[in-house]
Amino acid sequence: MYSLFALAILCQACISQNSINASTEIFKLSPPQINTTSIFFDSITIVQLSFDFPNAVIKYSLKGDPVNHNSKVYSAPIELTEGAVIKARVYHPDYLESEEVQVEVIKTSTKKKIQKITLTPSASENYPGLGATGLGDLIKGAEQFGGDKQWMGFQTDTISAAIKLNSNIEVSTLVFSVLTNQSSWIFAPAKIEVFNEGVKVGVLSNPNSAIETSSRATFLSVPITKGIYSKFTVVIYPLSEIPEWHQGKGTTPWFFIDEIIIQ
Repeated sequence: MYSLFALAILCQACISQNSINASTEIFKLSPPQINTTSIFFDSITIVQLSFDFPNAVIKYSLKGDPVNHNSKVYSAPIELTEGAVIKARVYHPDYLESEEVQVEVIKTSTKKKIQKITLTPSASENYPGLGATGLGDLIKGAEQFGGDKQWMGFQTDTISAAIKLNSNIEVSTLVFSVLTNQSSWIFAPAKIEVFNEGVKVGVLSNPNSAIETSSRATFLSVPITKGIYSKFTVVIYPLSEIPEWHQGKGTTPWFFIDEIIIQ
């Protein structure tokens, strides 16, 4: 009896010790915070990464590369003079690393390049944003879109945007700021086409729009045949229907946009 009692206590001690160790090993850290002085900038923007936890280390990349154990260690604010995709993750010797988070910053001129944008159809009355003029004001919408007046929402098969520039300027890229929030049935577009005088000068196919992903604001860059332009016609093709893996499968998704940038 005494032997059995001693064995039971030993087993319980082992279980308790394993439980304590397991709790630290499976505990997953929260992601770091990424803050910038400006998402859109003309010369310099400052990036700050933060995570308040003893012995935690933030690692990051600036070119969109996945963050891993070999990535750079964050130690001080980062000064950027060019556009970048900042990705970051938290590491700790006793816990699982955090999910990766990302923020993209765009270098652009503060000089207003867009004179007028005409949209067909108009945005939903539930998500009208600031109207077409809000697409060229260089003010970024928040990822938490509820109540944010920057976002325009559409639930349609195509959206056409006639863009008139302030003058004849050299253009190589059009950048579209869109939102992905699949839990709210908001998906990135499947394709974007850009025309000038009826001639297609740029196209971006986005097969990843149907893949399950985390919620975030995304910049989609459409390369343009480099040249001097005064106007464009943009045709945006939202995802035709919500994919099979989603609870809203087969229905029409939402498309959200808050900015069009000329580069």
